[in-house]
Amino acid sequence: MLNLAAWVACTEMEGPGKRFAIWTQGCHLRCKECCNQSYLPLVPRNVMPALELLPAILEARDRQGVEGITLLGGEPLIQARGLSVLAQAVRAHGMTVMMFTGFVLDSAQALPDSAHDLIAACDVVVDGPFVAARRERARNWVGSMNQRFHYVTDAYDTSIETDERYRNGIEVRFEQSGGLRVNGFPFLS
Repeated sequence: MLNLAAWVACTEMEGPGKRFAIWTQGCHLRCKECCNQSYLPLVPRNVMPALELLPAILEARDRQGVEGITLLGGEPLIQARGLSVLAQAVRAHGMTVMMFTGFVLDSAQALPDSAHDLIAACDVVVDGPFVAARRERARNWVGSMNQRFHYVTDAYDTSIETDERYRNGIEVRFEQSGGLRVNGFPFLS
């Protein structure tokens, strides 16, 4: 099972190319000035089986040219068991997986086996807590200079970190419900 805060079927702000972005609900790391404050509480939000989004992901691939998923938070590693099932299924369909985690992978020995399974199912993992005093302006998608890119497979290389095609920005969507959804890089100033 997964507990998700939100998802967007097609975005160009949450990783290389067009991506299906999935935000998990819940994080106990509590980085100061986190841009996703409403996703931090460890409360039920959108609880669903791990593979429930797979048909929507494949539809986004076929209709919108989405090349992969991006897992964000909250904190994805606290839902590693379910997310690893989803990530493996996505990869089995020829798509890529990118994940952002506040944990530092060098200290991942302390993480449960399911976290290692999720990391192994990713193509790129960006690790490290957001540190407001060390804001990053040069690399794509990361909020602070301490955060690192780990290339688990050869699907992408280090050029994505500074590629002009992926410059940080925001997307604004008007939803059918009348609501407004904003995603992307919140620290433009």
